Amino acid sequence: MRERKQQSRPRGRAVAWLTAGALGMSAMLLPVAPARADAHIGVRRLSPGPLAPVLDCLAKRDVVTVVGRQTRRFTDDIAPDQTVNALGASWLQVNNWPISFGGGAGGCWVGGRVLGTYSQSTPWSAFHHTGAMNISNPHFRVVGFRVHNIGDGIRIVAGARDFSISGVHMSFIHDDCVENDQLYSGTIEHSLFDGCYVGFSARPSHGDSAEGRRNTETFRGNVVRLQPTPTVYKGRAPGTGGFFKWDQSRRAPKLVIEDNVFRADQRPNHQDLGIPRGYHVQCRNNVVVWLGKGRYPDALPKCFTVTRDRKVWDRAVAGWYATHPWNP
Repeated sequence: MRERKQQSRPRGRAVAWLTAGALGMSAMLLPVAPARADAHIGVRRLSPGPLAPVLDCLAKRDVVTVVGRQTRRFTDDIAPDQTVNALGASWLQVNNWPISFGGGAGGCWVGGRVLGTYSQSTPWSAFHHTGAMNISNPHFRVVGFRVHNIGDGIRIVAGARDFSISGVHMSFIHDDCVENDQLYSGTIEHSLFDGCYVGFSARPSHGDSAEGRRNTETFRGNVVRLQPTPTVYKGRAPGTGGFFKWDQSRRAPKLVIEDNVFRADQRPNHQDLGIPRGYHVQCRNNVVVWLGKGRYPDALPKCFTVTRDRKVWDRAVAGWYATHPWNP
């Protein structure tokens, strides 16, 4: 059953805490909601830096809590400036689209786990019609979300302009880790994408009228690996696409790419391992760990360093886990 508890303008001084056991952690407590709108929220035994987006979302006056193993899709509208606290909730193979919501602007989704049980022989064409989360709310933030073994990780659908994704963890994603085919402005930061068929998409379907030339999509402080998947869109399996799947008619957003670590183990079946051609790109301090055969197959600007040192990747992943222990 799904337990939902709405907290609006709470009174008193008691603070509710989510135990570390619910998140698979030890020696740590996380706050569920502040006692008062202006109350200080503390976290024990953890630096607040990476938790800042979590604490900011949980400090909102209107917090709805979803806990336990869910047996139904989450399709409720999220009200303007409302937070859904899903830190203690999980969806284990609940529908092909377990979380899909709309509603008002300025809200947050915090935590939650979507775990697929699809077999490795599932065709790519089937994965193409699955996804963990669909968002249509403008100015919406997703923080600390965990996804494993599904088609798309997060889909930014019509209406979700100016989105923000931070501290998420995805693995064994068989299509796009983040799909922004509506071509909105948005920010993806401080997240671990440890297994994407395609990293990030901004390529609408043929005939779609989406327009994003004036928009900017920012990628900052992420750790991103392309994982060869057992079934593929085309070409030999296992295989991958590229890091960036951008619209070829140059109507997708401009890019800001800063302080990321990327990894590829082989040449992609389609697309390439460069940055989108024909787009304005602002970038600095990025690393690509190349573990494939021969030289790196595509040209990169000077703001990228290519290395064959696997330890660079291992250190980046370990660093992410060390600063995000609530999202293993």
